[in-house]
Amino acid sequence: MKVIRTVRGDIAPEELGVTATHEHLYCDQRLCRSDVDFPGTYAKMVLQDKDLVVSELAEFTAAGGRAIAEMTASGWGRDVSALKEISERSGVHVIAISGYYVEDCLPDYVGEASIEELVETVVLEVTEGADGTDIRTGLLKSGVGRPVIEGREAKCARAVARAQLRTGLAITTHTSASSRFEVPGGNLGMQHLNLFEEEGVDPARVIIGHTDENVDIRNLVAMARRGAYLQFDVIGKLHWMLDETRVELLGQLVEKGYGDRLLLSSDRCREMELKARGGPGYDHVLRDFVPRLREAGFDESTIHLVLVENPARVLSFEQNGD
Repeated sequence: MKVIRTVRGDIAPEELGVTATHEHLYCDQRLCRSDVDFPGTYAKMVLQDKDLVVSELAEFTAAGGRAIAEMTASGWGRDVSALKEISERSGVHVIAISGYYVEDCLPDYVGEASIEELVETVVLEVTEGADGTDIRTGLLKSGVGRPVIEGREAKCARAVARAQLRTGLAITTHTSASSRFEVPGGNLGMQHLNLFEEEGVDPARVIIGHTDENVDIRNLVAMARRGAYLQFDVIGKLHWMLDETRVELLGQLVEKGYGDRLLLSSDRCREMELKARGGPGYDHVLRDFVPRLREAGFDESTIHLVLVENPARVLSFEQNGD
C-alpha cells in the first residue's frame, strides 16, 4: 500500500491535496560553518518564530494549500518536533526530509563517516525517527554547493541514493546560488541523475530542484525525458527570473508533453519573505502565480495535475511494514 509520510504520521496519497513541494518552516543557516553568506543570497536563511509561521500558513490554507514538503536538513536547524507542532497548529500536512545539504551545513559526523554509515543514519530517520524523536521523515535530499559533485557532497549524494533504494522515498535536489551559472544547462540535475542512476535509482523517483533560476529549456526537456520531475521552486523570487517568464517556460514544457513532470513552490526561508514582513508569503504560488497560469491558457486539469496529482505521485512510496 502506498503512503505519504508526514510528521503527524502516514496518510494516503489522496489525502495530500494542493502541495508546495519546496518550502522552509523552521531553519537556521547561522548554524552552518561559513562566516559569510552563500553567493547570490541577500540574508541568511533563518526562520525560528513558530507563531509567525503558523499565522502565515493560515494564508496558505485560505488559498487552498493543504501540504508542504519542508526542506531543512540536519546540520542547519531541522527540528521535526517544531515541524510537528507547526503542522498540528496550522492543519497543514508537513513532510520532513532526511539527507544532506551543502558542505558548509553538513553535520560534523559526516567527515569521518563511511557512505554506509551515512545511509544507515538516513534509513533510521525514515523508519524510526529523527532528531531524537519518533517523528519520521518522508523525503530525501541531496544538496550540492559546487559546479561539480565531488568530495563530501559526492559521498553524501551516494548515501542518499542508496538510502532511496532501501526506503523507496523520492529524492529532491539542490544546486547552490552562483554555481548554477558555471554549470552547462544552469543546474546540476544531469550530474545528479547520472550519479543516482549509477547507484540504481530510477530517475522517476528524483525531483530536480531550483530549475527556474538559470534556465536552459533544452536541459529541462532532457531531464524530463529521463523521467525526473522538474521543480519550479523559487516562484516569486524575481531576482532570478520574472514570474511571467516562468509561466512561458511551464507552457512550453506542457506543450511538449511533460505536464506530469512539473512541481511548483516558492522556497520561503527568511522572515523577510513572509507577508507579515512585507514579502510574498507562502500563498504566492496559489494567490498570484496560478491565476497567471490560467490567464496563459492552462486548463484546470493541468493545474490540478501540477499542484495535486504530481506531488501525491512522487511523495508516495510503498509501505514495507517498518
